[in-house]
Formats: sequence, C-alpha cells, structure tokens
Amino acid sequence: MADLTRLAAALSDRYRIERELGAGGMATVYLAQDLKHDRKVAIKVLRAELAAVIGADRFLAEIKTTANLQHPHILPLFDSGEAGKQGSGGQTFLFYVMPYVEGESLRDRLNREKQLPITDAIRIATEVAGALDYAHRHSVIHRDIKPENILLHDGSALVADFGIALAASKAGSTRMTETGMSLGTPHYMSPEQAMGEREIGPQSDVYALGAVTYEMLVGEPPFTGPTAQSIVAKVLTEDPRPLAPKRRTIPPSAEAAVLMALEKLPADRFATAAEFSAALNGAAVTARTGTRMIPAPSGSRVRMPLIAAGIVAVALLLTAVMLSRRPAPALPLRASLMAPAGCDLGAVGTNNLVQVSPDGSMVAFVASCGSEPVLWVRSLVSGESRQLQGTGNASYPFWAPNSKSLGFFAETKLKRIDLETGVVQDLATVVGGRGGSWSTKDVVLYAPDIAGPLYQVSATGGIPAMVGAIPPDSQKIVTCRIPMFLPDGEHFLYSRGVAAGTANTGTVRLGKLGTLDDRMVLPFASNVAYTDGRLLFGRNGLLMAQPFDPASAKLSGQPVSIVPGLESWQFRFLENFSVSEDGRIL
Repeated sequence: MADLTRLAAALSDRYRIERELGAGGMATVYLAQDLKHDRKVAIKVLRAELAAVIGADRFLAEIKTTANLQHPHILPLFDSGEAGKQGSGGQTFLFYVMPYVEGESLRDRLNREKQLPITDAIRIATEVAGALDYAHRHSVIHRDIKPENILLHDGSALVADFGIALAASKAGSTRMTETGMSLGTPHYMSPEQAMGEREIGPQSDVYALGAVTYEMLVGEPPFTGPTAQSIVAKVLTEDPRPLAPKRRTIPPSAEAAVLMALEKLPADRFATAAEFSAALNGAAVTARTGTRMIPAPSGSRVRMPLIAAGIVAVALLLTAVMLSRRPAPALPLRASLMAPAGCDLGAVGTNNLVQVSPDGSMVAFVASCGSEPVLWVRSLVSGESRQLQGTGNASYPFWAPNSKSLGFFAETKLKRIDLETGVVQDLATVVGGRGGSWSTKDVVLYAPDIAGPLYQVSATGGIPAMVGAIPPDSQKIVTCRIPMFLPDGEHFLYSRGVAAGTANTGTVRLGKLGTLDDRMVLPFASNVAYTDGRLLFGRNGLLMAQPFDPASAKLSGQPVSIVPGLESWQFRFLENFSVSEDGRIL
C-alpha cells in the first residue's frame, strides 16, 4: 500500500491511480485516469529489483524502440518514464502507459473455457502471428509471448509488453539471475531461451506462439510440470505430445503447423511468423531442412480440411496436388463432398469454375439454392460453407489477391463482394461474362461477352477500357476468355478461340496491359494457371505442368501429366481446376 501511495504521488500531475489490476513476475499493472486526455489507461510499473537491474536509461531507450511499432494487433504505447527520482530515500518507478483494454486476456478466456473453438484459436494465433511478423521485420523480438500478454478486445487479439522483455534481455542474464527472476515463462519458452542464449531470433517467438496455440487447441501447454525446472527440462529433452489424441477435430494441417513451430532447433521451425500463420491456415508444412514432409495423420483422422468443395449434381471428386521446389512432394488428397443442404450444384462448367483462394484457405463455387444460382465459399480450415448474399445468378467467380474479396458476373454486371462486410459493388456492365482475373495492382481483367476483346477496370470501380485488339476474321467470331494475371500484375494469359465450333481450334496467348503485345504460348485453348515456374493447363483430359518463363513467355522442357481423367467442357476448352499461391491445385 505504501508503494501505491508513493506511485500515486509521483504521477499525480499526469495520472490519477485508481486501483491495481494485477501483478506479474516483472511488473504490476494499475488502472488510472489520464488527466490530460480524460481517458482510462493502464500503467505498468516494473518491479523495483528489475528496475534496478535494467536501469532507467536502458529502459527508456528500449521503450522508445517499441513505441514506434504501429500494427492493428499490437497494443500501442501512450507514455513512459521514470517517476519519483527526486527526493531522499524515495523509490524510483519505471513505468509505461498503454490503453486500458475493456475485455480480457487470453489467459482469462482459457481459464474459463480451457479449450477454444478451433476457428477462434486459429484466428487468434493468426492475428498474433501478424503482429509478430510486423515486429520482427522492424527488428523487434517480443521474448515473452504467453496468454497473459495477449489481450482480447472485441474478439480481436492485441499483443502487449513488447518493451520489458527487450530491455531486460539486454541487461544481461547474470544480473537477472541475481534478482531471482527469469526472462520468459517456462511453458512457452523456446529451448534456446531456456538455455540462456543471448542472441534470440524470430523463431523463438514462433516457438512461444506455437505453444500458446497448442494450449488454445487442447487445453494445456505442450509441456507441464510441478516446477519451472521440470518444465524447462522437458522443453529441452522431450517432444510435444500429438494433438489429435486429445481432440480429433483439429485439422491435420493445424496440428502439423503447431508441431513444426515447436521443433527444438530454430532452423527446423518456420523462418517467420507469417509462414507459421500460412501453414496454420492450411498451407503445406515442410521442415526447414527440406528433407521431409509432415503428412496428415493416417487412419480414421484422414479427412479433407484442405481440399473441400461439392460440385456436380451430388458430389464431385476433387484432387489436390502440391507442386513444390522441395524434394518431398505432398500426397494427393481426395474427397467427395455433398452439396450444401437444400441446394443443387448442377453442372460444373461455363458458369462454375471452382476457385481455390490464393492463400489456400477457401474455395468459391456456385450452387442453386431455390430459383437461382448463388455464390458460396467454403472454409478449408473449419469445413463450413457460407452462402454470399446479393450474388444471385452468379457465374465465373475469381479471387482477389488478398483472398478477402471475390469478383463474379451476375445480372449483366461485373461485380465484387467483400467477404468481411458482405458489400457488393458493380464494377462494369457486361453481356455474358466469360471469366476474370484480379491483379496485385487492383486491376480487374475480364471477358464481357462470349465474343470480342478483353477489358480492364479498377477493382474499386471506374471506366472500363478495352485491352488490345482482336485480329479480324471474316468467317468466324473470335472469343477471348478466362484471363489470368501473371505475378507482375501486368502480363496475363488468356484463351482465344472461336465462339461457335465443334473442336478446340483456339490458342493460349500472352498479353500485357497497355500494349498490343500478343504472343502465342499454347497452340490450343485451355484454362491455365501459373505456379512455381510452371504453367498448368488441360489437354485431352489430362492436367499438365510445363516449365514456363513469364518474362519471355516461353515454355521449356516437356509437359508432365499431374492428374489424369480431368473432366472438361466447351469442347475441351474449360478444364476445371485452379491453384493457390503455394501450389495447391484444386
């Protein structure tokens, strides 16, 4: 109580201390009123022995570094300083001020629920990973990721306490030991941190987040014990227990990601928090050594969390194949999935090119639910399907590069829908759209009719413009369709052929925005996709891959068959496949 009285007096010109919110191993948190701005704040005051070890100058210097971190999932810093320095025999307080978050910590929620819903756990881990990735790119390592330092505000995660651990780590492990305090929490401490290594990299935070995610999914950290020493011993010597026996509904992709994040050697973990996030949401998980693939568990748990859609009147068999530079290929995954309840998926063809999202987490498809076809998305993390309102008579869906929006055609319009808000926006007028593509530069390229040239329009709306010109043909109507942007966001591939005919007499060609550049790439028409230096295309019922240089628009080597028995429509013009950025083919 005496400390609180002295603290209140030392800060009385700026803050009115109301009460203690909680205390941890390194600091005590107080609720206070910011007198200048008339707002509630949380003031974190370092323990006296830690403040003595760190020193005011070092503390304020490191806090200044972390104060420049600006990210939606990082709790911002309002103020910091040293209080009570003047006077004889008085205690010096090192403090920093944060927003008072009206909510709870992840620890509070775990204490109440023990295990979180899988979708919530993955979302929270993804948000924290985004914050860590941002901080790491600014050369800041957190060093103490744990449920207590993850706040939940309106359901969204906020990472707190970037400052203390950074300052304390630079004070030296020997002096920390003398105080009886340790940096980090044993349950979430990486092996290298537990061994007292001075140089800690981003992979240490990845390990800690992996441990937190493990606990969110199964209800306890990967290693437990009666004492801190026993927990650290397990961290250094034992492998974490599999998640599946504890909770069989956890997607194999999420389990593989968590276990890789908990590898003993930093080099065997994900190189970045962003990689962990991607794998947690369904991307392939390959060991950093590149020598092995962590597969989905075998037996009764083999399900389809990664590849999921239900296309055809009852169900369609879908195959996923991973193209990778790494030596170990991913195993194909197959599943037959029913139509959404009360819906008819109808024919997969001209109006329903099934599209996997660029980040590999979702599939978009069209289903008839009553009188008209509508657009659906299916999460490949949760397995849940969701109908998108305002998409009646939708056809030819295509994804935005960020996987947060979809383009489609409906009611003589090219439209876009944002998945988070559900807002539908008209982009252009069309007659009968025949495919579109959304570039990284927010340009939408589309075929507005069964015949004629391609057009482009801004993804935010504007005046459409014709792209290039079509050579005249006195006898046949030329059609351009199903364009696909290459990674530079300027070059694109598209199929050009005859609008009416009995055979595939078209070609796949390369175009470029703003020019008449038009080179033939394939001597036949096909849906195409580009991934990992290879062009994918359909040919005679086979899905083929062939090395392709997008800069020169030249193929090399020989085409290789990836998947046999590929269904096709429109005289073998529209083979039904799509590919995510990490090379997962649907």
